[in-house]
Amino acid sequence: MTDAPPSRYKVVERGRRLVVIDTQTGQPAVREPVAHAPSPPGAPAYQPVETLTRSNVDDRSGNAVLVTSRLYDLKGPRRIVISPTASNRMSRGIGGVAIILIAYAILAIFFPLLLLLPFVLLLQPRTRNGFRQWITARLGEADRAA
Repeated sequence: MTDAPPSRYKVVERGRRLVVIDTQTGQPAVREPVAHAPSPPGAPAYQPVETLTRSNVDDRSGNAVLVTSRLYDLKGPRRIVISPTASNRMSRGIGGVAIILIAYAILAIFFPLLLLLPFVLLLQPRTRNGFRQWITARLGEADRAA
């Protein structure tokens, strides 16, 4: 096995500070400025990170925020602040679903045609709508608990 090639950069201490040195030039490494797209006229020169990305934590309570999708939530998309009691309830529900999926996988080993059952059920509009209504009701309970 061959050794890795030597690094281009090394870190040294100068005046109680760590400095990155470029071994090819012998000078301190300088970060190149990143070119940004020009902002539209009238917009501030910079935007704080908080305005660019949506947070997964509520600013007031510090609890987690769930952003739902129209795929499974009839009232979606909506932001739901998850209270600690709703979080515990969802954790128990996810644990129950995991146990059911494991039992289903073990049963599908012995009866492979059971693997088609979820696809057949999801093709039925009545089953799909019932599932979406059930999910919407559970999410509504979590929203009211917060």
